Amino acid sequence: MTSNVRQRLARALAWLERLASRRLGAVILFALGLAVYWVQAIGWPLTDGRDLDEYLLDYIQLLNWHPLLPWAMLFRTPVTPVIAGGSLEVWHGRLAEPLLSVLFAASVVAWSAAARTFGARPALLVAVAVLVFPAYALMFHELASEVVFAAAFSGWALLVTRAAARPSTARFALVGLGVAVLALIRPGNAVLLVFVLFPFVLPGARRQRAVRAGALATAAILPLVAWAVLNGARFGDYTLARGGNAVIPFYRAFITDKIISPSNGPASRELANAIQQHLLTRNPYKAYGVTLDEVFKSGSFRIHEDLYNLSDQVFGWDSDYSVLRRAGIEGVRAHPGKYSRDVLDTIWQELSRSYFRTPPSAASTTSSNSQQATIDVNGRQLPAPTEGQPIPGGQNAWISRPDNSIRQVWTSPTQYHFAFTIPSQRAPFDAIVQEKSELLGRITHRKPNSELLLRFNQASRWFPRPIIWIVVGLIALAIRRPRGSLTLIALAIGAMLVIALNAFGLFADQHFSLPVAPAFVLLGATALVGPRARAGSD
Repeated sequence: MTSNVRQRLARALAWLERLASRRLGAVILFALGLAVYWVQAIGWPLTDGRDLDEYLLDYIQLLNWHPLLPWAMLFRTPVTPVIAGGSLEVWHGRLAEPLLSVLFAASVVAWSAAARTFGARPALLVAVAVLVFPAYALMFHELASEVVFAAAFSGWALLVTRAAARPSTARFALVGLGVAVLALIRPGNAVLLVFVLFPFVLPGARRQRAVRAGALATAAILPLVAWAVLNGARFGDYTLARGGNAVIPFYRAFITDKIISPSNGPASRELANAIQQHLLTRNPYKAYGVTLDEVFKSGSFRIHEDLYNLSDQVFGWDSDYSVLRRAGIEGVRAHPGKYSRDVLDTIWQELSRSYFRTPPSAASTTSSNSQQATIDVNGRQLPAPTEGQPIPGGQNAWISRPDNSIRQVWTSPTQYHFAFTIPSQRAPFDAIVQEKSELLGRITHRKPNSELLLRFNQASRWFPRPIIWIVVGLIALAIRRPRGSLTLIALAIGAMLVIALNAFGLFADQHFSLPVAPAFVLLGATALVGPRARAGSD
């Protein structure tokens, strides 16, 4: 490279660094984010994301003080339902995709602004890296809690970096309020309350640090307590969200690790007896000849959903899935090594894999072929359950109520209807289901450009995984000791806590790691190019 070219590159870099330090740079970056999103939308049209139907059930009933279907409302906290449902309500659903494009562009700007706290060069590198992070962008083309979480987490990271750079009680109160918002998007994000310790690792008098920590804790806890009290007033459940007992550790112990067994302990036997008496004696289990041994060995997510209703109906709504929780703990105690290894493997997969979108033609062909297949069960030809499951789909945990007045009744191995012990509930039930279907139907059904979809998937394959950013960041931290190392480490630890919490209860799914993945990009990029700390600072 000639001296002239190097000089031009140096001038260009200096100009970009000056731009990154100005508001104009943020405006330009936001516009670039919008442009990138809409180009990607040609290959990745908006689609419904994970559990959107349950968030919409929450949205539809949100202002009803005595909702007919409280299950989804207690399992989900309110921020995502409001944003997802509202975007489909307004302008006949045409608001959803523009809204997600704004959230994507805003998150890119927020991460770059967070990096700007450490210097202009990290801001540039983080901006480019997050802007062209294919898996992260793909997440914003699916309407679900992930996009809301990702956007909110980027804003929260910006609050953390600014509070650390210029500590004050007000700034840490905003950090605490951000934790509350994140928990009201996904209840598990309450794990970020651990950030109450963060002010104590920063410089300052002991009393000042204690006051800042107190402000953070108060601002975080009060909104969550208020929501729990509201749940108690409406539903009799004084909780941030219901259902955690059926997830950690039971969900992964049952589905992923397959370590639940009647021999593990009394709760496991109690669960097995309930399954034997109340599930295996009815369709579709009876028709498909499902045995108790197969229930525990199959790791079926469909059976797990039936276990929600089983627990509410047999053990009682007020048990709050405590039998499932105790059975999960017994499974972990009986197989601690397998559970620990599998949790670590899940974390590894979250950090080392990328995310792609399956071409719709391949997905529809597979589904069509599966639906046509049949199997022989005791001399009777039955439709083969899809996805390698022991029973057909159709489980509906969301109908559960404290009085069990709505039940799912299977009339054949594959057909069912809903039965109401209170006949007046049928009309509002049908209205809610109809409104949910209408909202889901408003999501765009554009066909993706197959060539762009392929190229974006290929780009996602080659983009550095989070584990690469972590390794590079840790090595660079040790060698270069850049300014703000404690903040970088704290944000990375916060992201890891979110991923680890999900791993304790769930299988590997990039939806659980992608919203926080830019924290690792921030760690790696800033540690690599950020200015070094002065002697005596962090």
